[in-house]
Amino acid sequence: MIDGEALAANCIAFGRLLRRAGLPVDPEQTRSFTRALGLVGVGRKADVRSAGRILFVRRREDRPVFDEAFELFWRRRAFGGELSGRLPRLAQSERRPGGLDLSADTGFGEERREPLTVVLPQAASSTETLRVADFGELSREEERDALRMLATLTPRLPLRPARRGRIRRHGRRLAMRQLLRRSLGTGGQPLDWRWIERRRRPRPIILICDISGSMERYSRFLLRFAHALARSGAPVEVFVFGTRLTRITRQLRVRSAEAALARVAHTVVDWSGGTRIGESLRELNRRWVRRTVRSGAVVLLVSDGWERGDPKALGEEMARLRRACHRLVWLDPLASRAGFEPLTAGLVAALPYVDRFLPCASVASREKLGEVLGGMG
Repeated sequence: MIDGEALAANCIAFGRLLRRAGLPVDPEQTRSFTRALGLVGVGRKADVRSAGRILFVRRREDRPVFDEAFELFWRRRAFGGELSGRLPRLAQSERRPGGLDLSADTGFGEERREPLTVVLPQAASSTETLRVADFGELSREEERDALRMLATLTPRLPLRPARRGRIRRHGRRLAMRQLLRRSLGTGGQPLDWRWIERRRRPRPIILICDISGSMERYSRFLLRFAHALARSGAPVEVFVFGTRLTRITRQLRVRSAEAALARVAHTVVDWSGGTRIGESLRELNRRWVRRTVRSGAVVLLVSDGWERGDPKALGEEMARLRRACHRLVWLDPLASRAGFEPLTAGLVAALPYVDRFLPCASVASREKLGEVLGGMG
């Protein structure tokens, strides 16, 4: 008979291993995997692997990573026999060149003596913990709390000097034209002095969001952020892309966030599909740059950098987009994870043309983004 607590502990360990390997695994998937193994059993290795593939693999390129992690995890003391609460030793000599990095610092070696902690679904996170938690690892209840926290954030907009000033009674720069005009009524004596105050207005913001399969867990939060920007009063243009580029600026011009997201859902047809960043940026540069992306705009591109197209073409389009805007910021939800390095082909091609590279997977990272935007005057 399978011990339920040991089974849950092993499933949690397997989920942690997949996250360290680079797969976006959340607690809900781990709980579903535990329930699935309680139904199908752990007697057959093929059944366990199939259940894991269904629940954890969302993209074709993730399947080899999952299979390698599963083979390393599957030992007699892991899912076989008495379902030990810890993993057996993973010898480094077993790791193939270019495979998963499962070094001793991952915490899954034989040196790990403390028992695994079974995380209860009912465990409530403190406000500070939820503030820094990754959106992709939140439960349903925590997602609702995080969305409420995002709704309270007021974006700090980048400002730029306006062309026309404001006439004031006090200031530092004398308004000579107004002063001379008013002096005509006093015999040429400048008695009524006026000053010019330089006004500042928000810079245009262009938000380009990746809604491909690898970004599925972050899409809802990204669109909530886009709606908050659209309601901030700044000139904002919003685009989403997976395999094609779609402009959703009009759909977000409603007061209710839920109504705005419903309108977006009816408009966009390539949710959770592949990623063609280069082709999407090419359409943006050819069709929309002259109409929406002005020289003073700040462009925010949100993506994890998984590119199915030609990375060289992506680099060329990034260079063209950078020349057309004031600042280009790349937001990556995976950038805040421990050990992250921008090594995907898309990021390697794009980063030379990026002014700032920032994480965007938590409430705290959105607050930091607001500070960075405020300093881009």
